[in-house]
Amino acid sequence: MLDIGKLVKWLSGTSAKKEEVATTAAERRRFQRLQLEDCEVSFFGGGPFPVSNLSYGGFRVDFAGWPGLAAVEKGVVYDCQLRMQGVQLTCRVVVKNLFDTLVGCAFADMTPAQSAVVSDFIKPRIIGCSLREINAAKLKNDSPELKMRWFQGENGAQVFLWQTVDGESIKQEFYFFDYCMTWDKAGEGLRTGKVKAEGRSNFGRISPDSVVFFRIPPYRALKLGRTVLECSTLPEEARENILQEIANEEKRLFHRYIVKDGVVAFVVDNPAGQRLTVLNISMKGVALYNSPESPVSSERSLSGTLFVGDHSLRAIFKPAYTHANILGGRLMIEDAAGQQSFEQFLAPRLLAQYLEEVPSPTERPPYAPPSARCYLYTGLHNTHVLSLVETGGSLYSGRIAFMDRALKWHGKSLTEYRCPEGLIFPGDWELESAIVSPIAVIDEMTVQISREMIENAEQIASEVKTAWLAALVVEY
Repeated sequence: MLDIGKLVKWLSGTSAKKEEVATTAAERRRFQRLQLEDCEVSFFGGGPFPVSNLSYGGFRVDFAGWPGLAAVEKGVVYDCQLRMQGVQLTCRVVVKNLFDTLVGCAFADMTPAQSAVVSDFIKPRIIGCSLREINAAKLKNDSPELKMRWFQGENGAQVFLWQTVDGESIKQEFYFFDYCMTWDKAGEGLRTGKVKAEGRSNFGRISPDSVVFFRIPPYRALKLGRTVLECSTLPEEARENILQEIANEEKRLFHRYIVKDGVVAFVVDNPAGQRLTVLNISMKGVALYNSPESPVSSERSLSGTLFVGDHSLRAIFKPAYTHANILGGRLMIEDAAGQQSFEQFLAPRLLAQYLEEVPSPTERPPYAPPSARCYLYTGLHNTHVLSLVETGGSLYSGRIAFMDRALKWHGKSLTEYRCPEGLIFPGDWELESAIVSPIAVIDEMTVQISREMIENAEQIASEVKTAWLAALVVEY
């Protein structure tokens, strides 16, 4: 049975150790290489061994102190397990160079999915390392009273920074991949958007009309943006404000559910029956709309009933702040059974809220109908929904994954898998037997969480939603 408490803790996330990444400007190899910490590989019957650098083409490993080094042969292909700071990949490599205890390995026979895993890990780090300040004189400065600085990197990555004559940072624009982040000290803080296809450029600023800003920043955008900035050598004034804002958004991201259509409400006991609409809610906090026509006091705690889904839960609200007509504070469910019902309501909605469509895999399952359409949505941590929908609207093949579990639909039936490492790659149709194991009896709670996640995901295409909801009600 799925432990909802464990799922809640997984949702709240933990900060990974900040990686140390370095490249050199004088690098002239075919593939630029990253100097990484916490990257290791296991093969030749031993390990893990430290990987001293990594590129799109391969890596260098140090076998210092390993007695089996003498058996390693140049030109021979080996199977290995590569772990890149939490991302584990089973792959094949061929030994290219031997120098003392250092062995240079090139990736061999990589599938498109394996190549995508390596690329997704390396690309934002390479981009971060490539950012350098260049002359901004050729660009129009919309704020002539401020000094504008321009930093440019690979793949169209750019940072624009406006400062006072005293060096104080006032506002900033950050472009990376297809995303745009803006920060304004006197404005709305951090805003995250996606650049429209027709507005994309590798040079200069992008018109605000070419950016669609998100109401809730996607997890993928925050994660990629943080990686690019953390791996850069930008001066502190050009990265720390946005990094701090990203960190703040990530903290909210794992907890806050934005409520729509007034479907969640808090009805207070005194004054009796007054209904306060919930604007957003988390495991421990809530923001309420406090109507100016009949406001409730923000000076004392309020006891009442929280209505979520089909549940009415006794709760206590302790006000902490007011802003305009918003009353925010701490929410405490009064009993353990109510807390579990609340968590079961909130967890799938948090998973659904941050799903974002990303390019689908280039590979398709064997014998897949040629007219079937592929979709891929990714979300918090390793959460993803991979789908291949037939022309008639039925689900041919697909997978829903979150935390340490995955539901796979294929051959008109569901199978559940466990993945202790939680490292199922979204773009790979086949679940690797080395990292997952099937479950004999499907956990009903896994299906329930998946169904509610799909039902509440606004970003998922209607045909994908319909296909999955049909699949999740079959006998299993």
